[in-house]
Amino acid sequence: MAWNPGQELFGSRYIIERKLGEGGVGITYLAKNRRGELRVIKTLREQILNHPDWIPHQDKLRHDFRDEALRLALCRHPHIVQVENVFDEENLPCMAMEYIEGEDLGKLITEKGALPEAEALLYIRQIGEALILVHEKGLLHRDLKPSNIMMRAGTPEAVLIDFGLARQFISGGVLKHTQNHTPGYAPPEQYAPIEQRGEYIDVYAFAATLYSLVTGQLPMPAPARLQNFTLQAPKELNGSVSDRVNEAIMKGMALNYKFRPQSVEEWLDLLGASPIPPTQPVISRPNTRPSWKCVHIIPGISRKIALSPKGDILASAAGQVIHLFSSTTGQLLRTLSGHDSWVSSAISRDGQILASGSEDGTIKLWSVTTGNEIRTLSGHDSWVSSVAISRDGQILASGSWDDTIKLWSVTTGNEIRTLSGHDNSVISVAISSDGKILASGSGDKTIKLWNLQTGNEIRTLSGHDNSVISVAISSDGQILASGSGDKTIKLWNLQTGREIRTLSGHDSWVNSVAISSDAQILASGSRDNTIKLWNLQTGREIRTLTGHSGSVGSVAISSDGQMLASGGSGSGDKTIKLWEISTGKEIHSLTHFNSVFSVAFSPDGNWLAAGDGGGNIKIWRSQLVVQ
Repeated sequence: MAWNPGQELFGSRYIIERKLGEGGVGITYLAKNRRGELRVIKTLREQILNHPDWIPHQDKLRHDFRDEALRLALCRHPHIVQVENVFDEENLPCMAMEYIEGEDLGKLITEKGALPEAEALLYIRQIGEALILVHEKGLLHRDLKPSNIMMRAGTPEAVLIDFGLARQFISGGVLKHTQNHTPGYAPPEQYAPIEQRGEYIDVYAFAATLYSLVTGQLPMPAPARLQNFTLQAPKELNGSVSDRVNEAIMKGMALNYKFRPQSVEEWLDLLGASPIPPTQPVISRPNTRPSWKCVHIIPGISRKIALSPKGDILASAAGQVIHLFSSTTGQLLRTLSGHDSWVSSAISRDGQILASGSEDGTIKLWSVTTGNEIRTLSGHDSWVSSVAISRDGQILASGSWDDTIKLWSVTTGNEIRTLSGHDNSVISVAISSDGKILASGSGDKTIKLWNLQTGNEIRTLSGHDNSVISVAISSDGQILASGSGDKTIKLWNLQTGREIRTLSGHDSWVNSVAISSDAQILASGSRDNTIKLWNLQTGREIRTLTGHSGSVGSVAISSDGQMLASGGSGSGDKTIKLWEISTGKEIHSLTHFNSVFSVAFSPDGNWLAAGDGGGNIKIWRSQLVVQ
C-alpha cells in the first residue's frame, strides 16, 4: 500500500510529502520531520514482500533491511547520506535519511558530457574516503555508479547515496549475491549467484564510475568483456585523460578480481587522486576571486524574502505564514502565523519590527525578537502586494491591488491616511532615505510621488507605455529609477519630478532595478535574459551582462558597490550569477533549485540570500570570510 501525502509515520515524527521513486526492492518518499526539515523515507516495496518467490523469505528481507540501515547509520561521513532514524511502520522496516538537494553525476555527464579530469578526481577522492569508512564498517556498497553520487546543490561536494544493495561482508568469505546489478558498473563476480565478497567488488564499480566521468560514456558490461569484446581505454575516447588515470582505471576494472587493487585505498594511491579541500570550487576557467559556497538550504518557503539591516535575521513569506531564520546558522527561529492568504514582508531598519502584507487584504506587525503578533492592520479591499517601512521605523506604507496606498503608524498601528489616485494596482512602493517622499509604481503606467508626512500627492510621473513594475530611490534622495513593461528604465529628478532621461536597450520587460549605495551605478534586470549596467549620472550604458538562459527576475548590488547579484527566473534558468561591476566579468554562477525571484546581499557583502519560485531559500557565503 503506497503512502499518500499527509500520512504520518513513526508517531507523527514524519509526514509524507510525496513519493520520490521506487527500485527493485525499495520505495522512497519525501517527508518532513517535526522541525520542518525535508527527509527521505525508504522502505521495502510490498509487491516484493508479497511476491510468491519472496514470501518464504519475508522475515529475512525485513531483518536484512533493518540491519543494513542500522549499520549505515554508523557510517557518519560528510560524503555519505546520513541516516536519521530506523523504525518500523505497518510491519515495514523504514529508514529516514537526509534529503540532498542537487544533481547526480549521471545526469550531469548526460547533459554536459565528460568532466575535466581534475574535477572528476575531486569527486572520486571524496567518495573514496567515504567508501573506506563504509568498508571499515563491514559493508559493501555494490551499486556504485554516477547516478548514485549526488552533488550538493551549488557546491563541489559529492555525496554517496542509495545503499539499497549494500551487504555485510567478511573479506574472502563465499556468500550468495542478490541478483541485482547495474550493467557497465558491476564486476563479473556480481553476476555469479555464489562468489567471494571483498572490497575489490566496489573497486571495479568505482573505477567504472571514473571511466564514465572522464569519457561521458557507459563502460562495456562485464559479460560482454568476458566474451572477448575489448573495453576501450578511457584515453582512446578522451585524449586529455592522463596516462596515470588511464592506467588506474584499467587496473581497477580488471576482469579477474585478483589483478585489481584489493582495497579502495590502494586504488586511490594508484590513481594519485590527491586530497583537495572540499570547499574549493570547481571552475572551468582561471579565477582567483573569493569563492562562494551554499552554507544553508531552507526548503518549504516562498520567493518573498527580507533581511534585517544588520543582516542577522532573514524573513520569508511562506504561503499564509512568515518564517524567521538566523542568517548565521540557517536555523528556523520562529514561525509567524495568522494571515489567511499569501504574504510579502519587510523589516524595519532597527530590526525590531516585521510588517507582512497579505492577499487577504491585511497587514500584520510582528516583534522580530519574540515572534509575537503586535497588531493587525485592516482596511485594504484587495491583495497587499508591497510594503515599505521608513528609515526611522515610524511609518509603514502598503501598496495594494485595490489601487491605493495606505500609511500606518508602526508604533500605534493606526491608519494615518489612504493615498488614492492610481487607476490600477499599486505594484511597488519605495521610501526615500530621508523619510520625506514615497514613490509608488502602478499598473496604470504611472509613478506617483507623495509627501510621506502629509499624504499629499506631490506629482504624477507619466511617460511609460506599460505597467511600472519596479521603483528604486538613490541613497542621496536625488534620483528615482523606474522599470517598466515597456522595456525601458526612466530616471527622474525626485525633487522636481522632471524626467531626466529614458534608458533604452532592453528587448523586453524590465523586472528589477537597483541603485548602488554611492548613487553612481544603476543595474536593470530584464525578461530579455540580460542585465544592463548604467551610469546613473550620465545615463550612459556601461555594459550588458549576458549569461542567463532565461528572464532576469531580480538584481541586487552589494553595499560596497563592487558586486552585482542576478537571479534567473525563466526558461529553466535556476542560477544566481555574481558579477564584478567594474569589469562586467561573471565571477560565479550558483545553482538554485528553481527560478530565482529575489536576491539580497548582507550589509557586509560577504553573503547573500536567494529565494526561488519553488519555495526554497539558499544562503551563500564567501569562502574568504573567517567563520
